[in-house]
Amino acid sequence: MFIIGTAGHIDHGKSSLINRLTGIDPDRLPEEKQRGMTIDLGFAWYDTADGQRIGIVDVPGHERFVLNMIAGAGGIDAVMLIVAADDGWMPQSQEHLQITKLLGIKHGIVVITKIDLVEESWVDLVTEEIKDKLKGSFLKNAPIVKLSSTTGKGFEVLKAEIERLSKSIISRENIGKPRLYIDRSFVLAGMGGVATGTLKGGVLRVGQEVSVFPARQKGKIRTLQSHNIQVETAYPGQRTAVSLTGIDKDHFTRGNLLTIPEIADSYPSNIILTLSLSVIEESKVIIEDRRKLLMILGTTEVEGELRLYQSERLFPGENGVAFFKAFGPILAFIGDRFIVRLPTPQITIGGGMILDILDVLPRHRDANKYKYLFERINLDIYTLINSSFDQKPFLDRERDFLFCNYSKEAIKFAFDEMVRLKKCNFHNGKYYRSDDLHDKIKNISKRLNEFLTGHPHYDGLPIDEIATIVQISIPQLEPVVQLMIESGQLVKKKNRFDLAGRTITVQGELKSMAEALSKEILRASFMPPTVSEIVGSDKLKREAMEYLIASGEIIKIGGGFLIHKDIWMSIIKEIKNIISSDQTLSISFLREKLNSSRKYVVPILEEIDRIGITIRQGDIRIKGVNYDKI
Repeated sequence: MFIIGTAGHIDHGKSSLINRLTGIDPDRLPEEKQRGMTIDLGFAWYDTADGQRIGIVDVPGHERFVLNMIAGAGGIDAVMLIVAADDGWMPQSQEHLQITKLLGIKHGIVVITKIDLVEESWVDLVTEEIKDKLKGSFLKNAPIVKLSSTTGKGFEVLKAEIERLSKSIISRENIGKPRLYIDRSFVLAGMGGVATGTLKGGVLRVGQEVSVFPARQKGKIRTLQSHNIQVETAYPGQRTAVSLTGIDKDHFTRGNLLTIPEIADSYPSNIILTLSLSVIEESKVIIEDRRKLLMILGTTEVEGELRLYQSERLFPGENGVAFFKAFGPILAFIGDRFIVRLPTPQITIGGGMILDILDVLPRHRDANKYKYLFERINLDIYTLINSSFDQKPFLDRERDFLFCNYSKEAIKFAFDEMVRLKKCNFHNGKYYRSDDLHDKIKNISKRLNEFLTGHPHYDGLPIDEIATIVQISIPQLEPVVQLMIESGQLVKKKNRFDLAGRTITVQGELKSMAEALSKEILRASFMPPTVSEIVGSDKLKREAMEYLIASGEIIKIGGGFLIHKDIWMSIIKEIKNIISSDQTLSISFLREKLNSSRKYVVPILEEIDRIGITIRQGDIRIKGVNYDKI
C-alpha cells in the first residue's frame, strides 16, 4: 500500500480534498465536525484502476495540533502540501514543510485548493509564491496541481499524479522488525481493546505473539484489519487495526508501541539517544546545552534534556550532534527520524535522525570516544557497521544490530561481504578488524608486562584484574584475550592469564618470607596447616604463599590445607606402593602408614581422586586414569 499524507495550514481544504478524492470523511470526531477543523488524525483510501490501494492520512493544520500532524507524517511515503488559493502561503505551510523535511520525506505533490474562490490571475500569483518558498527543498521540482473540492476541477490530474508517484517509490521494506506506534485506540464489544497505527518494519499475523512497550506485556493477535477489511497478515506501510488477547487494554494508549517480544523485552531502560540534530532556519529559539525539549518519534512524545556534543548552542539553520536524556520511555531505532519542539510554548525548532542508543550520558572528557557518530550522519549499512567497529573492537551480528532499521539478513550479507573482501574477520561468534586489534593487543601486552614486572611473584592474573589494568570492559576483553592465547602471546593457567614464556620469581623480603613459610610447611609433614593458620591477615605472608602455590612448591588441597611438594610426592609414592603390593588403600590404612589423622588423610585422598591417580570404590581406592602418568 502507498500512503500519502496531507500537510498545510488550517482551513486550507485538506479534509474536503480527501472527501472529494475518496468519498470518505476523514473528520471522524464529533468535535471536529462541530468546529470544522481536523484536530486528530483522519484516514481514508481509494483503489486505483489497476487495483492498487492508496492510503491517505489527513493531519491537522492548526498550530495547537502540530503534535498530531507529526504523528501522522511519520508513517507516510509522500506528502501533499496543500495551500489555499485565497490565503496563499501561511505559517503552518512553512512549519509543515520543515517537519516533513526533518522526518526524511523525500517525495510529494503541491496542491493549490479553492481555485473557484479567486481569479485565475490570483492563482498564478500564489503559484509563483509557492515556487519561491519551495526553493532548495525536496518539493522544489514537485508537480503543482490546482483544483477545487467544490466543483471537482483538477481531481483527475491529482489522481494521475498520485498514481505516478506511487509507482516511482519503493514500497516499505520488511526487515523482520514490526513496529506499530499506536495513534488511536478504542474498545469494541466482544473484542476488547483495539489499537491502530501505520505498520512499519515487518509483518503482523493473526495468532502471532506480540508485546506492548513500555509495559512489556505479552499477548497474541486476535484479529487484524486494514482499512475496514479483515486480513490474516498486515504488511509494512499499511494502516493496521489490531485486537489482542492477553494485554490489558489500558496499555493501548497513543504513543505506546506494539512489536515482537524480542525487541520489547530486550530494549534497554533509561536510554540516552544520540542525535543528528538540525535547527530549522525559521526557529526563533537558539538551542542551548541542557535545554529541556519535547521529542516526537512515531506517536511517542517524551520530554527530556538535550546535551550538545561539541558546542554550547546551535543557532537556526545549524546542524550538530547531541545527546537526549529522555524523562520517560521511548523506543527508537538507529536511523529513525524525530522532531523536537519546545514544551512551552509549543514551537517546532528542529529534528533529525537517531544515530545511536547509549546507556550512560557521555562526559565531556570522553568526547573522543564518540567521534564515530559523525560517520553515521549519512547512514548506510556499511557506515553503520564500520562506525560500530570504531566504538568497540568486537561485534555480535545478532545482538549489536537488533535496534536498527536493517534486517538480520541484510546485516549478515554485509558482514559476509566485508569478510570476503578481508575488511574484517570472524572468530568465535564475533567480527573484528585486524587493524583495530593491533594497537589494542600491543597495549594489553605492554600494560600486563609493566604490572607483572612490578609483581614478579604473580602467576598471571584473572580476567577482571586484567580488565581493570588495561581499562577495557570484560565482554570486550575476553575475545581479545582468546585471540592472544591462540596466537601464543598469552597462556591460560586455570582461571588466570599470563604472558607467554614468563617465569615467576621472588626477591628481597618476599623471598625470605616464602623460604620461611616453605620450611614451616615442610616440617608439618603429613599434618599440614591451613591457609588461615599459616597466613592469617598478614599481607606479606599472603603474597609469599600465592607465589609458593603458583610455583608448585606448595600444594593446596581441599579444606585449604597446604602440603610441601616433597611431602606430596612421598604421599603419592606411598599410595602407589600400597596399591602395587595388593594391599587395601583405605582411609584407616593410609592414616596408619602416614602416622597422621583422619582430619588430614580424607582431604589428601579426595585430592588424589580428583587428579585421577585413584578412584574411590566404596571405602577403598583403586588405580585411576592418571595412575601411571603422575
